[in-house]
Amino acid sequence: MLKKIKGQTVQDGAGVKLNRTIAIPSLDYADPFFLLDEFRSDNKDDYIAGFPMHPHRGIETLTYMVEGSFIHRDSQGNEGSLQAGEVQWMTAGKGILHEEMPAMEDGHLWGYQIWINLPAKLKMVKPKYRHIKSEDIPVVHKDGVDVKIISGAYDKVNGPVQSYYPITYLDVRLQNENGVFTKELQGTNLIYVHSGELSVHSGDEALAAGAGSLVIVEGGSEVQVTGYQAGFLFLAGEPINEPVARYGPFVMNTPEEIRQAFEDYRDGKLA
Repeated sequence: MLKKIKGQTVQDGAGVKLNRTIAIPSLDYADPFFLLDEFRSDNKDDYIAGFPMHPHRGIETLTYMVEGSFIHRDSQGNEGSLQAGEVQWMTAGKGILHEEMPAMEDGHLWGYQIWINLPAKLKMVKPKYRHIKSEDIPVVHKDGVDVKIISGAYDKVNGPVQSYYPITYLDVRLQNENGVFTKELQGTNLIYVHSGELSVHSGDEALAAGAGSLVIVEGGSEVQVTGYQAGFLFLAGEPINEPVARYGPFVMNTPEEIRQAFEDYRDGKLA
C-alpha cells in the first residue's frame, strides 16, 4: 500500500521555518522514525535564529546538511562545523543538551533532521556524537541514478553511520529519464521527495508525488521509483513496537519516564 503525506510548514527552535512530515497531526510517527524536518530557504529570516541549546533523551538525531553550514555544540563538550554534504549523528541516550546555529548570515540553507527512537534497553545509554565528513559518505552511480549512502547499504556498499538502532538512510538523485531506483523493503519504508516529481511503484500500485511530500510504502517486497531530474530521501528501519510516550524533545516508553526527564532537565542532570 502507498500513502502520501503532505508536509506541514512549522516553526521550531528560535523561529526556524521547516517543512515537517513526521510529528504532525496526519503522521505522529513512523516507527522507528519520530521526526523528519526539512529546512530549506534562501531567506535568512527563515533560519538565522537557529536552534539554541535544548535537551534530548531517549533518541538519536541525524542532521544532514545539503547546502550551507551549521555550528554544533553540546553539553558533552563536542563542537563542530557541519558543512555541505556532511552529517551529524548524535545519540542523546540518557540525556544531552545541544544547539545547532547557522554558520552563515545569508545564502541558501538546505538540510534535514531525523529522530530515531531507541528501544527501552538503550534509552539510557551514554550520549555519543560523531561528525561524518562528505568524503566519507559513499555515492553509488548506477544507470542514471546517484545514491548517497548515509546509513545502511545499497548495491553492497555500506554507509558510515552505525546508529544504535540500525536504519537505512539514502539520498537518491534520478539524473535522466531512464533512471530507476529499486530497493528491497524492510519494516517501515519512507520516501521524502525533495526535488521534482516522482512515480513510486510497489506491487500493483503506483503513486505520483512532488517535492515536499512523504510517501509511506507498506507491504510488498520492493519499491521502484522513477522520475526525471528528481531527488528524494529513502528511509527504512524495523519498527521497535514498544509503548511510546513523547513530549517535546523527549521520547520514552511511559508518562512517568517523561516526567522524570523533565525533572532531570530542571535539576541540571541532563548535561
